[in-house]
Amino acid sequence: MRVTEVADSTYLLDCSEDVGFSLSEVAYLLVDDIPALIEPCSTTTSSKLLERSRDFGIKVEDVAYIIPTHIHVDHGGGAGYLSRQLPNAKVVLHPRGAKNMVDPARLVSATKVVFGEDFEHRFGPISPISEKQMLIAQDGEIIHLGRRDLTIIFTPGHASHHISIWDSLSQGIFPGEALGFIADSMPDFPLPAAVPPFDLQLYIQSIDSLAALMPTMVFYSHCGARRDPELLIATIRENSIVIGQIVEKSLKEGKAEQETWRMISEYVKKKAGGDLPPEFLLGLSAYISYFTQK
Repeated sequence: MRVTEVADSTYLLDCSEDVGFSLSEVAYLLVDDIPALIEPCSTTTSSKLLERSRDFGIKVEDVAYIIPTHIHVDHGGGAGYLSRQLPNAKVVLHPRGAKNMVDPARLVSATKVVFGEDFEHRFGPISPISEKQMLIAQDGEIIHLGRRDLTIIFTPGHASHHISIWDSLSQGIFPGEALGFIADSMPDFPLPAAVPPFDLQLYIQSIDSLAALMPTMVFYSHCGARRDPELLIATIRENSIVIGQIVEKSLKEGKAEQETWRMISEYVKKKAGGDLPPEFLLGLSAYISYFTQK
């Protein structure tokens, strides 16, 4: 596991490759009077986090908050496991996500659709969380850690229960997937993180709400911390809109999905000089579903 201090008292824990999308699962440990962990990742990954936290001179039982940006298996799938290991910690959840962590049966079924019946062999099981250990967050809620405050921001689009976190110390944002994902082959070209059920209109609204904060850093959940937020946010907004225009036009003209993929690939090649990553196949499916339902 790679551990890097990416901002003042903010440690990135790169927990190796996400076997589902060939993207790293990244967690962030915030060392403060009251320590917090953002993005527990999958159960397989979160089991590695406890031991490494000792490297920073804090006891694991002192971690007070576990904050997944959303409950998809690669972001919050390990929250249940960690809550059992850290019984004094509160798991911070969007109200819509909380009910599916008390009884994760529906979440497990949805995960099987995306990753297959054997997803537990790769990601580990999704365990329930006791209601007593949950902090059901409201939009704009502030969590005081000591030197810094964390502000919870509802950012739907990728998922209806998605949150982002503003950090007053770094003046940075933990956006989960609200600001897209970045493939290794195109380090400055974020693509929309779309999975069904995806809502493009809400996704763009969420991008705009984060842009209005004028962050100095973006702490991505898959590709690490970046210090060029203005460019990245402008790029993900443009890409989200243009890809939507391509998909909508293609559907109206009755083009096959393969042809739509080719058109998006041409756009990406022209703008970034790289190939459209295969993990965007799910994103194309989400866009098609969004416009079909509209």
